[in-house]
Amino acid sequence: MKETDRKKTKRKHTVQKVISLVNRLEPGLLPLITLTRLLASANPFVSIFFGSRILDLLIARAGYRHIMKNALIMVLTCATLNLLRWALEFLTDVKKEVLSAKVHQMICDKSFEIDYDILEKSETLDMVHRAREGMQSRGNLGDFCNLLASSIEHIFTIIYAVVLLIPLFIPSTDIAIVSGAKQSAAASLSATAPLTGIAVFLNKWYSFLFLLLSMGLCLWMTSFSNRRIARVQQENFEANIRDNRLFRCFNDFAYNYRQGKYVRLYKMQGMILGEIKKSLVALEGRDRKTIHRSQKLTYLNLSSYLLLQLASYLYIGLKAVYSLISIGNTLRYVQAYQNLANSMGGIFGILIQINIRSKYLAYFYDYMEIQNKRYDGSVPIEKRDDGQYEIEFRDVSFHYPNNDTPVLSHISEKLTLGQKTAIVGRNGAGKSTFIKLLCRLYDPTEGEILLNGIDIRYYDYREYMELFSVVFQDFNLFSFSIAENVAAGMDYDADRVTDCIRKAGFGKRLDTMPDGIQTNIYKLEQNGVEISGGEAQKLAIARALYKDAPWVILDEPTSALDPVSEHEIYLRFSELVEEKTAFYISHRMSSCRFCDKIYVFDGGRIIQRGSHKELMNEEGGLYHELWSAQAQYYE
Repeated sequence: MKETDRKKTKRKHTVQKVISLVNRLEPGLLPLITLTRLLASANPFVSIFFGSRILDLLIARAGYRHIMKNALIMVLTCATLNLLRWALEFLTDVKKEVLSAKVHQMICDKSFEIDYDILEKSETLDMVHRAREGMQSRGNLGDFCNLLASSIEHIFTIIYAVVLLIPLFIPSTDIAIVSGAKQSAAASLSATAPLTGIAVFLNKWYSFLFLLLSMGLCLWMTSFSNRRIARVQQENFEANIRDNRLFRCFNDFAYNYRQGKYVRLYKMQGMILGEIKKSLVALEGRDRKTIHRSQKLTYLNLSSYLLLQLASYLYIGLKAVYSLISIGNTLRYVQAYQNLANSMGGIFGILIQINIRSKYLAYFYDYMEIQNKRYDGSVPIEKRDDGQYEIEFRDVSFHYPNNDTPVLSHISEKLTLGQKTAIVGRNGAGKSTFIKLLCRLYDPTEGEILLNGIDIRYYDYREYMELFSVVFQDFNLFSFSIAENVAAGMDYDADRVTDCIRKAGFGKRLDTMPDGIQTNIYKLEQNGVEISGGEAQKLAIARALYKDAPWVILDEPTSALDPVSEHEIYLRFSELVEEKTAFYISHRMSSCRFCDKIYVFDGGRIIQRGSHKELMNEEGGLYHELWSAQAQYYE
């Protein structure tokens, strides 16, 4: 298939997708816009029709009542059309805002549905950025609907104009036309004998070819310049994507109060403003070039418009000079012809814009069509009151996407159930990755993970995720109420929420809050309360407790706590996890004393396993080395 054919097919499919999507998200919007444009296209022709008629009545010295009747009809008709159009425009503006919000909601929904390992890829993040940017600029669905409706308006304008122009090309039989030395009745026009042939030509039906050729030339010039302008603007958009992203990123530092303390303490204002200025200079330079190039092409549009006016005034004016049409009709035909030509040009321009905007909309559709690769099984998780779930890593290896370096290498291990297990090792040893595979945020590159003898990929994914309560090292809380953060939802048991919060050591702070568990945290809400990093970590632990899953995983759960709070967590560790299976990842070796079993990771492998006492007896082992390095702080 040729490239031009491919573009036409893609444009057609985009229009079909947009119409289908708009009708699904906001039914009634397209008919409303169409009706609004229909009224808008009719309004000028009411003025043209009645205006020319009133002018002829004035010239003919018609009666006052007759003239005022036509004027009143014109005013009332225009007022009615305008009032209806304004009312419809209000409704369509509201619907377009709702449509825009729903489209952005679709992008958010899609982001939540995408597999975690796909979402974190840089190419996926680029795609979501392009989708959002495209929908906010030239891919805006509301504007795209306006384009489609504008094409309908232009079509109706063309129909109205053609209807008004038809009498212009019907030969007149009411006057005498001079031809050579014929008819003495035309003696008064003998002075204009050289123009007699022109009068004859103007009174022929095929004289419209003159206007048709003029219009064709103008349309070609306008279409050429509009295509070039659109191409220049698109090139500018593509070139500015990176600098726009950088500008917004650095500009946000000025309003981000959490990062503001670091900016001020380390005097980073100059560096940040320098990056903002650098982006602005690059954006300004490209925009200047774009405006300069567009202005040159705009002159071509201006020339075509002047040519159009000259042709219409020449043709229609000569007809008036030779009394082929009345003065009032002269005004009517000039305006109708110009509206016809403008609408023809408008349709060409819309086709160009649809082609350009289709490329921006393609970013949105490309993102929405991302397919998850994770196999989502259908086997239900066996409900066990005793919480006895056996998990086995069988020759599991893993490396991250776009990186062939193995993070885990040939891990084979049956996890002991009902025990408190510590996972230790140097940075980058694969500890957190081991947990992410266990929770199925990633699937192994090689090998398999079994739950009660069945590959975890065959289980229903949502049910499998319910087995784990996790507090990652880079945990997040959200600007909701304390209760909603702990329950991870709007429906919750207030007593359970409070109990989990007190178990996690946040009780004293909670007692100082006037709204209790209903208190909003962070400053997104007007009454939001700031909390410290340690307090946030306690709430994250409370959230893991509230879920009440059979497996509890704590990744550096005390990294932000003060020594007293950390000691309290250690003392009540068994109480916190009760009879559940618990994994505890930490660089603080003192936490291992509270665990039944310890796995020591190094280089993506488990190189040691056993209790604290057993591993300490292995002198020269990595665990002994790590413990000894921190032992002075435990004395």
